[in-house]
Amino acid sequence: MLEFKLEDAVKEEINKLEKQSKIISFIRTVVAIAAIVFIIVALSATDYIYYIVAGVLVLLFMAVVIFTAPVYRRLAKNKAKIACYDKHRKRRNGKYNSFLDNGYELMNKKNYKESDLDLFGKHSLFQYLNSGRTKPGREALQDALVNGSDINYGELAYKLAENEEAINLEATIQGFDGNAKSLDYEALVSTMGTRIPFKITYLLPLLSFIGMIVYGILSIAGIVNPYLLIVFLIVNFMFCKIFLGNEVFSLNSNAYSDLMDNYQDIIKTVENTDIDSELYKEIKKEMLDTIPAVKSTRGILGLLAFRNNFIFNLFSNLILIFDFWTILIYNFKTKEQKELINLFKATGKLEVALSFANIGIDNENYCIGDEADNISGNLMYHPLVKDCIANSFNLDGGVILTGSNMSGKTTFMRTIGICQTLYNAKALIPAKSYSSCKLPIHTSLRANDMLSEGVSTFYAEILRMQEINKAIKDGKCLILIDEIFKGTNATERILASNKVIDKLNDYNQLFIISTHDYELCDANNITNYHFEEGYTEDNKITFDYTIKSGKSQTKNAIYLLKMANIIE
Repeated sequence: MLEFKLEDAVKEEINKLEKQSKIISFIRTVVAIAAIVFIIVALSATDYIYYIVAGVLVLLFMAVVIFTAPVYRRLAKNKAKIACYDKHRKRRNGKYNSFLDNGYELMNKKNYKESDLDLFGKHSLFQYLNSGRTKPGREALQDALVNGSDINYGELAYKLAENEEAINLEATIQGFDGNAKSLDYEALVSTMGTRIPFKITYLLPLLSFIGMIVYGILSIAGIVNPYLLIVFLIVNFMFCKIFLGNEVFSLNSNAYSDLMDNYQDIIKTVENTDIDSELYKEIKKEMLDTIPAVKSTRGILGLLAFRNNFIFNLFSNLILIFDFWTILIYNFKTKEQKELINLFKATGKLEVALSFANIGIDNENYCIGDEADNISGNLMYHPLVKDCIANSFNLDGGVILTGSNMSGKTTFMRTIGICQTLYNAKALIPAKSYSSCKLPIHTSLRANDMLSEGVSTFYAEILRMQEINKAIKDGKCLILIDEIFKGTNATERILASNKVIDKLNDYNQLFIISTHDYELCDANNITNYHFEEGYTEDNKITFDYTIKSGKSQTKNAIYLLKMANIIE
């Protein structure tokens, strides 16, 4: 668990910057009021000195705004750091459910393990882990959790978990606004890589502009009537609107401009942050290589963003045929498609690594997985369960798991599933040590009836068993089944369960099946484990949530019914 040593210094910096910002705001207000007063006086006075003073005050106000902007940026950045510290404390206290981004829209409801292991949605692993804000970053985390990863995130995540600089990187990522997860990145890349085809009609605004310049010179010379310049201004504007309209101008340039500002911030932060990790060095290089493309793209988007301002759009096209020059600049600059893609991917990798680092930042025990033929975990725990009891366990074949109600069977199976999910993703794992191989995970932990679809509990179980039956033929898997075939009668349940166990053994699968049918404890080629309860002197039930060898010797259903005053 990372010790926060720099938080107090950040808070002190915030206090200092807030005092500076108050002084700056006061100066801005005074200068602005003075400028307004002198502008009003100048309009009614004949002395040009008032115009000069008013102009100087306007320029002074602009200078104050420009040169003091870094103070507000540093203040915002430090406040973002404090927000990150607060988020880590909530995660440590089990209050991760307050995090707004739970990734529900990323969930594939047809992939049973995603709901069974709570990978997405409320109270999910994604909600607990995610430090990403961009669409590519969130989707990269989704892909790693669902399909595993070929990128060694664990090495970088481990370094980040031990380095408070991770908070600085995280805070910069949090600077991406809510649009960053929904913008169409492909549309931006396509737009920035596509030239606007030249049309002969594009020359009409230019001819009108040249005519305006010539006529203006003639009017200054007193040769022609200056009032006719208004005609040229109107023609300039009309030609720009009629002949220069193009789909590039329909791009939400304000949102994309802000997005590229955020990418510039993260590039700068990564450049100034050193993490001793091969993956981090790779990410840094990939980002730094995109700087020219990012600046160019930001410049184009800035021009397009100016267009969205009605007043600027009106006067710039009236006087300067702004749309014409924008098209020229745009066509000159559009060649950064590959670089933008590389930037989005590199930032996404950093977001995933920061997300996986949270396992280490906010927990005492964590590790990078080791390679092995079977599963072996030392002090594994479920990161979503506050004060979860850690268990050590080896899985090299089939296990029948028994135990009384509420003793911890399902949570244990989900713990195994989460640890293997993170192993497959090459992430940090919530355990003191963990070894395995990349195993597809198939589950039947929440096989309940779906009334709206006319599916009974037993048929829901059959659907999951079909998926498992298909998967085991393709190779070794981790299979987790909770209360096997609970939707049918005991006689057929036991018979069907034994056949499933035999088939899983025939294919040398790693599986854990929990059950209340103790007859399954005598199945062929399985190992028995159990959880159990205890009772206090005043007849209260207790659980130690610790897995033990052998089959369970206790039951508590009748006792729980008596405690609830349902039976005597």
